[in-house]
Amino acid sequence: MSEPETTEPAKDEPVPKLPRGRGLKLSGPELFRIFIMLIALVGVIVLARPCANSVSNFMMGYDQGSGASKLPKPGNVEPPAEDMSKYEQLKPGMTEEELKAAVERAKAKNAAPESAGSATGSATGSAGTPVSGSGAP
Repeated sequence: MSEPETTEPAKDEPVPKLPRGRGLKLSGPELFRIFIMLIALVGVIVLARPCANSVSNFMMGYDQGSGASKLPKPGNVEPPAEDMSKYEQLKPGMTEEELKAAVERAKAKNAAPESAGSATGSATGSAGTPVSGSGAP
C-alpha cells in the first residue's frame, strides 16, 4: 500500500497572511467635524443647568413682581358682571335650523338696546350677534 501524500507547503513558497484592516484613517475635515461636535455636546451638558435655573427664575419672578396681584389665581378671578341672558347657548351637534333659530333669537333680544357701532369686545356671530359656546360650524 502506498502512503498518503502530505500537503505540507514547500519551503520556498510564501506563507499566505491574514488580511488586516487598514485601521481608522480620518481626513482633516472629518476630524474637524468630530471635534466641533464634541465641543457642542460638552457645551450643552455644561450650560444646561445654569440656563435652566435662569429661565426658572425669570418665569417665577412674575409671582413676586409688581403685576403679581393681577395674575389670575383661584381666589382673585370673578365671573363677568354683565348680564348673560342676552347670549344664546350654542351646543355641538345642533342642526342648521337650530343654529338659525338661535341667531334669530339673539337678534331679537339684542336689536333694541345696543347700537351697531359699539365696541365692547364681546364675541359676535356671523350676523353680528353675540353668541357663546362651541360647535358652530
